[in-house]
This record gives sequence, C-alpha cells and structure tokens, in this order.
Amino acid sequence: MQDSQNLCSFFIPSILDKSLCPEGKHVIHVYSSGGEPYEPWEKLKPGSEEYEAYKEERAEVLWQAVERCIPDIRDRVEFSIIGSPLAHEAFLRRDRGTYGMAWAAGTSAPHAGLLGGVLPFPFPNLKTPVDGLLRCGDSCFPGIGTPSAAASGVIAANTMTTVDNHIEMLKEVSDLDPLYKFLDPGFAANIYKPFVGPITPSKELRGQQGMRANPTKHVPYVANRAESEVRIDTAVESSTAVQSEEPVSEPEPALSE
Repeated sequence: MQDSQNLCSFFIPSILDKSLCPEGKHVIHVYSSGGEPYEPWEKLKPGSEEYEAYKEERAEVLWQAVERCIPDIRDRVEFSIIGSPLAHEAFLRRDRGTYGMAWAAGTSAPHAGLLGGVLPFPFPNLKTPVDGLLRCGDSCFPGIGTPSAAASGVIAANTMTTVDNHIEMLKEVSDLDPLYKFLDPGFAANIYKPFVGPITPSKELRGQQGMRANPTKHVPYVANRAESEVRIDTAVESSTAVQSEEPVSEPEPALSE
C-alpha cells in the first residue's frame, strides 16, 4: 500500500445523501491511498502548463480504476477536479500535502495510551500531557480518512461526558432511521453502565467538583438537514461528478490526492 499508486479507492456519497447533488446526478470521490511522492510536485508551479499536465498524468490511474466499475465514466462526467499534494498543502495547510502521520511500522506513537505499551500502536490517543486538553483529527486515533477523523471528534466529545449520555444518544440516533437500529445499546447498556459509569468522564476532565453528582445534562440529538445540506453547481449525468479541495475556473478531468 505504501508504493505510489499501488491502491486506488473511490466512493459515492450521494448514494446515501441525495442532497449532495441535483436529482439524477452523483458525486464520486476517487483517490490513491498513500505513497504519492512529493518531490516531483515541489518542482512545479501551481497553474503552470507543466503542473496541469502532471496532474492529468497522475490522475490517469484513478480514471482507470473507476472505469472498472463504470466503463463509460469519461463520457458521462459533467464536472471533475484534481486535488494534488500542492493543493492539500495550500488549502488544507498540510505539510508536504500529507494526510495524518507517517509513523514507522513496528513502533508506537507518543501518547498512544495503554495499548501502546502492549502493541506497536501507530496513532496517539486523544489525551495530551495537559490535563483537560484533548485533540482530534487525522493525526490521532483512529487515523486518517474522513470517517476516522470524524470518529476522533466524536470520541473526544464523548470523553467529556457521562456514559449515561452516551447511551441516551445512541438510543435517540437508533430511532431516527431503520438504518441506525444497530446503534441501540439495548439490554447490554444495563450491564455496561455499572462498570463504566463511575469512571466517566475521567478525573482530569470532570472540571468543577461535584460534576459526577451533577453530570453534563443530555441534549437530545435533532438532525437539521436544512442547515447541513450541501450542494454542488455541476454534477454528472446519472453516474459521476468528482470533488476535491482545489478550486479551478474550468472543469478538469479527474480527482487525485
């Protein structure tokens, strides 16, 4: 997986969230999973002919990967954009356009928690040497990628409240849609709570004395699609549009990281 362009992945988020694009269209995100060398990119100037040509060259393998599932993708795409390491560096403030960390295999990251003393765990946990200060993002557990980075934020938030709130939130979310029924803790919550309840939140996160007697009040979760809705101006005919971080004035033919 570490070799350049050795693995390509793509997903279609508009299958689950129809608000991402107009009716009859879809959004596809395609990327190579790590290993893209930075050195060839740092010699190029963004916006130059050489830069644009190199983006096209590096994105070709992504087109080929999608064509294995959607053979006529190039004919059907209406808008696409390529994101390079330089784009990630400029727009996302990522060192050398990287995602997460490149921790050496077989070693544990600093502050990897209890697991780091048993296994070579590559990501630090959410706690820091400063009491009450938590961190989240793709440089922490559970790692890189949008789902993992989002999960680290959820873990950080949950770390600051009681297990009772965790259970209530899971019950509420499980009632929102049949798709989420698996989140209902059910009877297992009654077994879990007596063991974990007394130690959540952890001591340094309890803040004022008496928090355990008056835990953070649970706030019911209410989804507000009107505020979270995202749309794109151009999409694809029945099967693809490609999105990335780098804005361009004209449509380009693919997406890469």
